[in-house]
Amino acid sequence: MNQYTDQVAVSYHGAMDLLLLTARPDLRTNQRFVEAASALGVDMTVVDGNATTAVLADGRMQLMDREGTALSAAVVIPRIGNWRPESLLAALEAALGSGAAAPNHPEAIRIGRDHWATVGALAAAGLPVAPTVAGADPESLAATANDVLGFPVVVKQRRSRMGVGVIRCETLAHLEGVLDSLWRVGDEVVVQRWIPGGQTSYRLLVAGQAVVAAARFRARDGEWRSNSARGGAAESYEPQPEEIEIAVAAAAALGLGQCGIDLVMDGTTPVVLEVNPTPGFLRLEEATGIDVSRALVEHALSCGV
Repeated sequence: MNQYTDQVAVSYHGAMDLLLLTARPDLRTNQRFVEAASALGVDMTVVDGNATTAVLADGRMQLMDREGTALSAAVVIPRIGNWRPESLLAALEAALGSGAAAPNHPEAIRIGRDHWATVGALAAAGLPVAPTVAGADPESLAATANDVLGFPVVVKQRRSRMGVGVIRCETLAHLEGVLDSLWRVGDEVVVQRWIPGGQTSYRLLVAGQAVVAAARFRARDGEWRSNSARGGAAESYEPQPEEIEIAVAAAAALGLGQCGIDLVMDGTTPVVLEVNPTPGFLRLEEATGIDVSRALVEHALSCGV
């Protein structure tokens, strides 16, 4: 670990039931969690959230498996992506209602999954965000974006992740066409001012009150999105004190104990581009050599102590 990760090291002794809730048990990320828990002497159960049922009856909440057996745990690590998120959030609510602890709670995850709710929470906390507009009517939204933001702009589906559903528009006509197409298929969107430095972004992974790893991502040739899902190259990065402060404050503003904070530079000012309540970290581990999965498991266990 380096100088900004040793702040989150915790001592853990004794048995504790640890459950990882996911819609994709087969992912390598989840395997890394299991490996990290095993190295700490903790048994982790990976639960397919699609095969669970959240039950509220007689004033009590329970999480049931496919056979109708109640699932219990001291700590739940929620890994909730874009597949049936509300169903998995209900499962998380049931687990918490049964007495489990978790680093991320359902309402914080819901805010972090919604770009409009995220920028609102960040701005209310005084943190730097890209100017953003939201609305339903394509023509009105395009006109407002033209007046308030100028061009180019970036259209984002409100719950987009990994660069999917993110479109840069250079002109008013282009924006109107994109918004009209998305409106017709029922997608809700935000429109943000394009930040020229967006080809390079900085992912700071927060656990508790500390940044446990950070990397710089650069967009591949011909691409303006820098994230790894779009082919961005990652390298280890030592964040500046201001960037660490912004990342930790952003996590706190959304009420997230664990998350990825993506920053871009607007001139010399770091701006929060995105908050991810279920951050990928494999590229961070590759780029930095930091055992991110262990840091996340340690932090999760501390929530149950």
